[in-house]
Amino acid sequence: MAHQGVFYDDYYAGLAFLEDEANGGDAALDAAAILLARRGVLVRDLIEREQHDRHPTRVEAYVEEIVPMYNDNEFKSHFRMKRETFERLQELLAPHLPSRQVTPEKKLLASLWLLGNKESFRGVADRFNFNKGFLHGIFFEVCSALEAVQVQFLSWPTRPEQNDIAERFLQKTGFPGIVGCIDGSHIPIPGPSHNRAGYINRKGFPSIQLQAVCDDNLLFLDIITGWPGSVNDARVFRNSPLYDILERGSIDENHHLLGDSAYGLAMYMMVPFRHYGHLSAEQTNYNVRHSSARVAIERAFGLLKSKFRRLQYLEMRLIEKIPSVILSACILHNFILKTEKIDINEVLEDVANLHEGNVHEYDGDLHQDNRLAINKRNELANLLV
Repeated sequence: MAHQGVFYDDYYAGLAFLEDEANGGDAALDAAAILLARRGVLVRDLIEREQHDRHPTRVEAYVEEIVPMYNDNEFKSHFRMKRETFERLQELLAPHLPSRQVTPEKKLLASLWLLGNKESFRGVADRFNFNKGFLHGIFFEVCSALEAVQVQFLSWPTRPEQNDIAERFLQKTGFPGIVGCIDGSHIPIPGPSHNRAGYINRKGFPSIQLQAVCDDNLLFLDIITGWPGSVNDARVFRNSPLYDILERGSIDENHHLLGDSAYGLAMYMMVPFRHYGHLSAEQTNYNVRHSSARVAIERAFGLLKSKFRRLQYLEMRLIEKIPSVILSACILHNFILKTEKIDINEVLEDVANLHEGNVHEYDGDLHQDNRLAINKRNELANLLV
């Protein structure tokens, strides 16, 4: 507390004054008494506050007595999913969450509250009757449990699944061949004490990169996270397992991802035409249709950050643990979408402003001499007219 030292100094100065002037007569004693009276209340408050910080007031039976009293809307507001969805999640993760001291239910509820709200770790610990360090351990245990079941909810689609995704995108956007939309998003962090400048992104704040591909239903199909915010999208992509998968021909030639110009043109990656002021009508129309379809990934990021609000500012100093937290939120995002089958139109207004897109600098085509990719994009531009 900024003024605590001042109040303590005045208090003890008064005591010293009282002792030094004890033989100075009534006037001196009266002056000391007035000084102590003025400062005494402030000092008492500070002492009581300090004692509370050392011994915080905790909620004794929040999970056992309060949570069962929440109605369905209150439960979903606090824990970001319906009660029946939570029960399915608890059943799924229980084998990975041994209940030595704390039940899997309490571990999950505390972790969901942490991810879904911006409350401090200390505040959440008090709510669930934990100390702060114990809560950290539980939170990372739940993250590990979610990673253990990742393949059930977040994995690259098979060829038949890619066909289904492309058909749904075609029905919704009129753009053929889309099996996913790709982009990067910055997860703001305080930044490490060492090499903090390496985490400052082009927007001027420290962050961790999250690259993701989503389908038409905003489900994540692939993610990679952990790169510092200063690294551009093209470099993250080229160093991701996804790049290797795509280079090996994991999607048909008539299928592709939609990405912005940071990713470069390839047979598996359709990007906008670069605008130098003389685009044809077909190329302009292609860019508009491309942007309209690719908005799915922006909505997916927006939905992720609106549901798990801690990702709007992930206040963690343990840099090595941050990717696990981000991945866990993405797995939960998919689990909820698959379980509750949310109507996407109901959430668009809530997520519209939560993902502004990364600021990109063109980094060159991935395959500058790939005439097949250039011809494919020209054919799409003509087809979309």
